[in-house]
Formats: sequence, structure tokens, C-alpha cells
Amino acid sequence: MAEIKGIISAMLTPFMSEVGPVDYEWLPGYMRFLETGGLHGVLALGTTGEGPSMSVAERERVLDLILAHRGALAVIAGTGCAALTETITLSNYALERGADAVLVMPPFYIKGPPEAGIVEYYRALCDALPADGRLMLYNIPQVTGVPITPPIIDQLLESHGAKIYGLKDSSGNWDNSKLLIDRYPQLNVFTGSDKLIALALSGGAAGAITALSSAFPRMARAVYDAHIEGGDVQGAQARLTALRNLLDPVNTPPALKAALTWTSDLPRTSVRLPLMPLSGEEEAALQVAYVDVMR
Repeated sequence: MAEIKGIISAMLTPFMSEVGPVDYEWLPGYMRFLETGGLHGVLALGTTGEGPSMSVAERERVLDLILAHRGALAVIAGTGCAALTETITLSNYALERGADAVLVMPPFYIKGPPEAGIVEYYRALCDALPADGRLMLYNIPQVTGVPITPPIIDQLLESHGAKIYGLKDSSGNWDNSKLLIDRYPQLNVFTGSDKLIALALSGGAAGAITALSSAFPRMARAVYDAHIEGGDVQGAQARLTALRNLLDPVNTPPALKAALTWTSDLPRTSVRLPLMPLSGEEEAALQVAYVDVMR
């Protein structure tokens, strides 16, 4: 399995309409766009990829296509489901077919579950994975309502340390990310925030798994290259942050799918309900602001 470092795209999933099927034929061209954009890998079926809005069967077929067209990209599969049985099924499917790791959010339907329940959920998953299976924890409490805290991580490392490969922190809180980086040097910790890439890299993170790189891969890679080569890291980060600020007022997947028509030659693709596409006015305003930022 590949080492997972650097800039990872939280890639989009294409749909034919808000209520239609996945546009599977769109995916190979998108994988080439991401690879030629300089990314180190992709996260499939995460939050930006609308994974929880898809059936297990759909997610399995998407993973098959991504793995078949991965090229040199590392592949992380988003396999978290509310039901443990589905998480186990999808995680094993991904790992057995060649995914480098699975990223699993905590069970998100039941709010305020006991800490012991979260720990046992992940332990049951670890027990069901292949011996060499690599699990990444996904901390995104503003979406799941269930934070992954150090006490949870400590207990999982004690019982299943060989399978806990890393963690994606999408809390947007640098103090939390830095705590995790410093406390768990054995884990590959990634920031999930486009605005924190430079800070995370300088602070010892393994990289970033972020939304903007799904439509603006070169801009995200520029921050990484500046960090590695001693270039203008702050300038590259400021440009990316300005772009991120444009998208913050609107829902991210619809905005990124609109933006992808400006940054690639890929045909337009849809979001899936409950998300809705940008209105014509919203898209026009976003494009004007984008052109201004890119000057």
C-alpha cells in the first residue's frame, strides 16, 4: 500500500441530476484532471464527495472505477456509515480491492452517544478489517455531532494501534490539530481545512485532505511545493484562503461543481438531494469573484 502524504483531494462525485444515478462515465476524465493537477492522492466518497447520500452499491461501483483509473494517486476510501454493518462491508470492499486506507467518521445519526459506544464501534470495525487494513479516523464534529477526542484515540491505540493509520481533522481548529499532531507522532494527521494547509505542514502534519483541491488542484499543490522548496508559502496560502472565503457563504459541493466547469474541460455534473445546485445568480456572482481573486 502506498504511503499517504501531501495534498489529497476530497474529490467530488458526479450525478446525472439531483435525483438521478451516478455519472460513472464522467469519473475517468476527472481522475486524470486530479492527477495532472499534481495531487498526491484522492479521498473518495467523503463529505465533499457526498458519500453518505449514496447507497453501498453505488459507493462500491464508484470505488471500482477510481481504483481502476488511479494512475499514481494514493486512494483513501470514505466508508463511514451510520450502521456499523454497512461500514464494515464497505471498508472491507475498499481495502480488498486496493484502497490504501479507509477514512471513517463516527456513527452520526445518534447524537450524544457515550464515549464507550464510539470506542466499541471503531474496535468492532478494526476487528473486522484485514490484518494489514489501515484505518483513518475522521473528526468533523460540526457535521457528525460526534467529536473524536484524545480519550477515544488513546483507547483505540491501546487496543488496535497497528490498524490506526492516521486522522483527518476537519474541525477547522488549528489548536486541536496541533494537539493531535504533537500528541500522536505515530499517526499521520491531516488537516481538512484549505485555510490551514501552510500552518499544518509547518506544524508537522502529514498533509491536507481538502475540498478546494477537487476543483483547484494546482493552487493547493502550490502551497505544498512552496513549503518543500522554501518558496512563498504565505503568498500561496493567501491566494488559496481568498478562494476558500468565496465559497464559504454557499454549500461547498455545489460551488465546486460549478467551479469545475471553469477550471477543467469536464462537462457539468450535478449534486444529489438534499443539496441543490447554485442558482444562476449565485454562480455568476461566484465566477466574477473568482476571476477577481485570480488576477
